[in-house]
Amino acid sequence: MLKKENRLKKRKEFKYIYKKGSKVYSKNITLIKIDSKFAQPKIGFSVSNKIGKAVVRNKIKRQLRNIVSEVVKNIKFVNLIFVALPGIVDLDFKTLKKEVYSLLIKGKIINE
Repeated sequence: MLKKENRLKKRKEFKYIYKKGSKVYSKNITLIKIDSKFAQPKIGFSVSNKIGKAVVRNKIKRQLRNIVSEVVKNIKFVNLIFVALPGIVDLDFKTLKKEVYSLLIKGKIINE
């Protein structure tokens, strides 16, 4: 589980990162990142209504939180938003995990 101090919660924070952040793309996820002055990373998840009903959206967010919580100790001085795209519904957990790791490496947030 992702700790409270590592979560983005406020609409204002999300808006700022959407506006000023740089984007890294994959087929099913977009990663928006921005440098931060704090040592603790802040991470948010965005899953649109286009993905599916609430049960499906919450499942995707739970899976993303689980994957990111394993890596959060290696992330410093960056705020992130993971934006789910419609194709994410068809992925199993293993494939989703690979895609998230590849995005983090591609965005130079963690090393291989």
